[in-house]
Amino acid sequence: MTDTTLKHSLTQAPALSVQGLSKTYNSGAAARQILGNVSFDIYKGETASIVGPSGAGKTTLLRCLAGLQPSTSGAVYLGNEKVTAPPRQLAVVFQDYSRSLMPWLTVGANVELPLRGRGLTAAHRHERAQSALASVGLPNHASLHPWQLSGGMQQRVAIARALAFEPDVLLMDEPFASVDAQTRADLEDLTHTIKEKYGMTILVVTHDIEESVYLADRVIVLSGSPTSVAEIVPVDLAYPRDQVQTKSTREFADLRAHILGLVRRPAA
Repeated sequence: MTDTTLKHSLTQAPALSVQGLSKTYNSGAAARQILGNVSFDIYKGETASIVGPSGAGKTTLLRCLAGLQPSTSGAVYLGNEKVTAPPRQLAVVFQDYSRSLMPWLTVGANVELPLRGRGLTAAHRHERAQSALASVGLPNHASLHPWQLSGGMQQRVAIARALAFEPDVLLMDEPFASVDAQTRADLEDLTHTIKEKYGMTILVVTHDIEESVYLADRVIVLSGSPTSVAEIVPVDLAYPRDQVQTKSTREFADLRAHILGLVRRPAA
């Protein structure tokens, strides 16, 4: 997304809107508030990332956004629809690809799995799965099983499954945390390719400050628990981005340092 396109999108209705979200876990007589008062908007075609201190509830927040667990108060809207259960227009890529893929199914069958309840013919499901696998660089791997692939390739399959679903919004929960550094860089670049090809809205939860800057148009920085939004940082770095050239710029270093300072700032 170019800077001009982003500024234009910010004048439109948000693709995903989080309004005063809170989450408290009750355990017997004790109660622990994880999310305090979280509010932000994500706009169509934007990639945003979420970072925060350890224990800030980033994964809890994502699960509430995806309709996988209820919030205590506040609301999440996907377009004009309030999220009360997992929406059909939203897909999630989880960190642990080894648990999200079915080892007894082939790669192609794994990618087709969420399409079975959408009224598509077998031929149409196969076509969408093959197209998604080609988009993540695995066009000839449909007949293999996940255990025959490397970790990075398995995560590409998980991403392909989300793409085959053709969501409006793609949520990614620490999606590259379980792979080596080189594979992580390749998957970060794949995320940019996906956004360019599909034009979808992407929200990435990550603990990696450098990754949050490299991937995003804006970085949403969370405070410590009970969590609120400490700051939303615009990332005015040009596209296309490059692992070496972009990360070598003064602008990138300044953004990384600013966000790291926010994350490490002591709670008030």
